[in-house]
Amino acid sequence: MASKKIFIDGSVFYAFVDRSDPNHPQAVKVLEYLSLQGVYLFTSFQAIHDAYSAINNQLGTTIGTDFLNAISDSSIEIIYPQKADLIASIRLLKFNPNKQIALKEVMNVTLMQKRGITQILTFSYWHNLLGSNSYFSRA
Repeated sequence: MASKKIFIDGSVFYAFVDRSDPNHPQAVKVLEYLSLQGVYLFTSFQAIHDAYSAINNQLGTTIGTDFLNAISDSSIEIIYPQKADLIASIRLLKFNPNKQIALKEVMNVTLMQKRGITQILTFSYWHNLLGSNSYFSRA
């Protein structure tokens, strides 16, 4: 494994919680493996919000609340953006030739870069911005 720091996207959290999700077995397996390997896990408030919204809407409020409690009890470090991160994200959006990149993705990669995180664990398409790459994804 190239890095001992990995960012977890909301798509992985959702798959981990929803046992009917086709990515559930893979999400469980990789998160257990990473925790046993002592990898430092990071996520953002936005990733938690996205996962919680999907869990709450698809699986119910009780499971959504259980997810939030599990996240707050975990060792996953939650990264919160500052105004400088927003400015850097806007600048990256403005100067990136691919205008189809979402602000959420740009913000997450900005937060990752600030903390020296080069890998993201995601089931969503990842643009490999700023030299980051996905640990696994469904393209």
